[in-house]
Amino acid sequence: MKKKWNLDGPDGNIKYWHDLRKEPRSFFSWQSGGGSVTVWAAFSFNAQVGLAFLDGRPNSPKYIETLENHLMPFAENIGGRNWEYQHDNAPTHTSSATKNYLNSKNVTVIEWPPMSPDLNPIENVWDFFSRKVYENGEQFYSVKWMALKTFIESAWHNLEPEILQTLIMSIEKRVYDVLLKNGKT
Repeated sequence: MKKKWNLDGPDGNIKYWHDLRKEPRSFFSWQSGGGSVTVWAAFSFNAQVGLAFLDGRPNSPKYIETLENHLMPFAENIGGRNWEYQHDNAPTHTSSATKNYLNSKNVTVIEWPPMSPDLNPIENVWDFFSRKVYENGEQFYSVKWMALKTFIESAWHNLEPEILQTLIMSIEKRVYDVLLKNGKT
């Protein structure tokens, strides 16, 4: 799954605690966005794929290339054919080209109903990363673009395996809870 990382911090409001006896921190925001980096990642119970830093707007050929260069080698390293892949219903994921590619590789894709709550555990990982990468109000300037990539890579490689294992183990319960509530979270 992919996540866009902004140079000037996470999307949404910036909130932080500060000592009232000290000057509050200043935060800037680029008028035209300032730039960002998009990252694709995947993980299993016992391993993490190397991150893929993506250029430009997503499309099916780029997504297929990412799967070919990152997911397939990762899958072979974790045990070959006994695995399932989960991604959301983004147009690049549901295109006929992507479906044909995954079918040609005999990849079992977990069915994800449209308009469903996003229960994909990678979303929890992205949230955790956002807190790590942007902690203490960290912001990145265009000249620090590589620093943002380094922060993201460091957070990914230093992620405790227990976090990923707990997220994977929670999928069944989370889906069950949503079903009990008729699709509401």
